Amino acid sequence: MEKTKSYFWLRVASTIIDLSIIYCLSIIFQFVLFKFTFARLCDILVCVFAVYYTISYIVLKGRSPAKLLTGLKIINSDGSDIQLKNILLREIAFKLVIGIIIPSYILQLIFPIWSPFITLLLAIVVLILSSILLLLFRKSWWELFSQSTIIKIPITQRSIKGYTFLSFTVITVFALIIIVKPVYHNEGSFWTTLYPEYPVTHETIRYADFIKNKSKDPTDYVFDLFKKYDLVVLSERIHPEYTQYELIFNIIHDKRFVKDVGNIFTEIGSVSFQDTLNTYLHTSFKNEDELNKSTAILQRNSDGVHPLWDCTNHFDLLKQVNQLNNKLPDSSKINWFFSDIPVNWEKMTRKNYLKGFTQLKRDSIMAINILNKYKNIVLNGRRKKALVILNTNHGYGILNHKTATGVSWLDSAATNYLMKALPGKVANIMLNTASYIFTPIQYGKWETAFKIAGNPNVGFNFKGSPFGDDKWDGFFLTPKSFTYKDVFTGFIFYKPLNQQISKRGFPYEFVNFQDTLLRRAACIDANEVKKEQIFIKQYNNDPKSILESGPTPYGLFFNGVNIIFFPFLIIMSYLLSLIFFVKRVKK
Repeated sequence: MEKTKSYFWLRVASTIIDLSIIYCLSIIFQFVLFKFTFARLCDILVCVFAVYYTISYIVLKGRSPAKLLTGLKIINSDGSDIQLKNILLREIAFKLVIGIIIPSYILQLIFPIWSPFITLLLAIVVLILSSILLLLFRKSWWELFSQSTIIKIPITQRSIKGYTFLSFTVITVFALIIIVKPVYHNEGSFWTTLYPEYPVTHETIRYADFIKNKSKDPTDYVFDLFKKYDLVVLSERIHPEYTQYELIFNIIHDKRFVKDVGNIFTEIGSVSFQDTLNTYLHTSFKNEDELNKSTAILQRNSDGVHPLWDCTNHFDLLKQVNQLNNKLPDSSKINWFFSDIPVNWEKMTRKNYLKGFTQLKRDSIMAINILNKYKNIVLNGRRKKALVILNTNHGYGILNHKTATGVSWLDSAATNYLMKALPGKVANIMLNTASYIFTPIQYGKWETAFKIAGNPNVGFNFKGSPFGDDKWDGFFLTPKSFTYKDVFTGFIFYKPLNQQISKRGFPYEFVNFQDTLLRRAACIDANEVKKEQIFIKQYNNDPKSILESGPTPYGLFFNGVNIIFFPFLIIMSYLLSLIFFVKRVKK
């Protein structure tokens, strides 16, 4: 008996094959469970992991299906067959509880969004640490504590190996069909829909009933908030998403906005260009072409952080407000205030750029800029309210916590500053989107609820809604169990994820601007220069190439892991098992 050998590579191969079987079984179980209720894949994985190894070692007498193929067997340290007590210690107490559940719990305290990325991270960390210990001590830590060891046994029972490999084949094929089937006949959904979709449950039906009976038209909802609050903050989706600005266009064109609000603050646009913006908003252009040229010049020059802001929605919003103002008397014209950090691109250097741009500092500067304009201009005007458009985490606030959270980016969010400075006067609205790292909000529960309700465009307060009581998982890092009603006043659903469009580019974007753009990019870093050079080259080859429009790729990374990367690993594991099967059968 070769107790001193670690059989490192055989054990690695066995682990890879076993984990692949466990993952495939978990996919199948989730598919079945989704017919009745929701269950997180990570929870299913943990359960299948424990049951799979425990039953395998009991029924197959110290072997798992993979170990049958690789010729390994678990025994007691004294050389006797492994007993149930040792199996439970090894698989449940040490592997499952200490090796998986405790690290998972710690990760969930840090990352409220449990995504395939986190599952993969946990698996990699556990495997690396276990491999290091195996190389150092020739035993895994769970073997040291469970009084078990591993040996290599003669090749026997070819029929069992054949049935094992056949079972693995069936499980693998079934799991791959389940994974790939949703996008097989609809390739476009790979980009826009996050799979697997949350099932229809009693909970999602209850949420759908709330949507149907206790929500309002989103534009009406915004103006209801203006009756109570002076500043209403819209927390944008990802910057280039365009349909959210269709909602904004509806709001600013509403007669109630012109009459009672009349003021806009945006994150995009440096305060250094406020005078230029004022002139633009009060200028009547001869034709569409002249308007496009002037709008392009303003957008190219006014961003405080990027050498060029190419989002089409901002360009179109500038045009919309200009054209609206041309129809209004001076007393009713819309006021627009840039709030981003001061910038002087003409004198910019890399040193100045790095010194001037700090994300947390930027939020406080934006908040101060908004407060100054609000107190000194808005409150002195006839209309004393304003719509504030900030992106994602800049729009976060803490509604029910007076003390600091201890999370720098949350405490320092621009909206949080505004809420502290103007208690009771600031509301913030979340727009339906994916989480910060493109995983589905609440595992997709909200999307399913709205799908059941017919995907209506609606708005409502989080407080008093079932949505507001859900744990906040919109960002990837938080040390406390915030709910959505703690972070946002309200919620607007405007177009489901698969109908949301991203647009980039605008007319005259690069005309007489290419050298200036490259000089600005050099102030940031070499990668920014390369990126802009690619865009310029594309533009010079085809000016229309910069006008990009397409579905917002919420599902790209999420599905890329679930539907491409994990199946690739499964197939590689299957081929590995095939090698061992053929090798053993020949012998």
